[in-house]
Amino acid sequence: MGFFGGQLFSFNCSLLIKELRMNGPNSIMNKVTGFIQYKHISDVIQSMKPLSYAVVKGCPLSYFAYSDYGKRSFFDTDLLVDKRDISKLEKIMLDHGFGQRFVEDKPAKAEREKRIICMSQSHQILPYYRYVNHQLICFDLNFDIFWGEYEGRRIHMNEFLSDTIELDIYGVKVKTLPPLKAMIQLILHHYKDMNSIFLLATRKSIKYDMFKDIYYLLKNNLDTITLDRLYAMSWEYEIIPYVFYVLYYTGQIFNDKILQQYIEAFKTSEGEALLNCYGLCDKEQKEWKYDFETRLHSDNLYDLIKDDLSEKDYEKIAINKRVFMGVVK
Repeated sequence: MGFFGGQLFSFNCSLLIKELRMNGPNSIMNKVTGFIQYKHISDVIQSMKPLSYAVVKGCPLSYFAYSDYGKRSFFDTDLLVDKRDISKLEKIMLDHGFGQRFVEDKPAKAEREKRIICMSQSHQILPYYRYVNHQLICFDLNFDIFWGEYEGRRIHMNEFLSDTIELDIYGVKVKTLPPLKAMIQLILHHYKDMNSIFLLATRKSIKYDMFKDIYYLLKNNLDTITLDRLYAMSWEYEIIPYVFYVLYYTGQIFNDKILQQYIEAFKTSEGEALLNCYGLCDKEQKEWKYDFETRLHSDNLYDLIKDDLSEKDYEKIAINKRVFMGVVK
């Protein structure tokens, strides 16, 4: 039967049949994947209890946006932590057999050069992972909700993580962000993905599901993600143009009166100036030569930007490929 088939018997078969009839096979596959992931990270999560952290995106987002852990597919567990706790978290990972690489079959941290680049120029360190019966179990570790190139005022993660809430996900109790802060984190994450030259050059980083998640997270949490609260927090964090940017493009897909009210409230000249640009800082910012519809449906965003990239852009892409993708050349 194999590992994957064996996991199915951990579920109640009648519930699986009901789920299949109601939501189709994708929901079942997402829940099986989630069940497997959380089964094998439960000890790590328990060891992290004394730390300030939040599980972001993945299952918590699926729950808040769609009221169902199985509505979104995911292949790893994203953690947001205070940078000062990175060393403690890494010890926990290594103690539980997770590594950024493996040396003679033993988990180890990444090479020194890669670690320095991640800590000084990025918002994350390299993932920690291990295989269980050929199944990849992986943690993505983020210590900032901004990108490495961000030139504005940073948010202290200990403050941002001060009001986490607890969710029971497949029998594992985890800390996560309340819906309002989950929206802030998601908006900044999507802005980064839509504007990072490295990501645009190496993957499909502008996708329909990004805007779907924003829309339903808002629509299904209007009692807590009120316009006043979202605006007040965005003003405090000095991110109003980025919020407008992501909401604007969400509105290009979802025609909704309430969403439009949010878009209008966040509109500024600074935000509007970002709409037709990409790049995460002033020195690498460029103007799009293709409209949003083309970007959204393109399977090769690199083809849309390659002629506009500078030598420094290509150098940066090469460094990031080496650090995050293991590409030597």
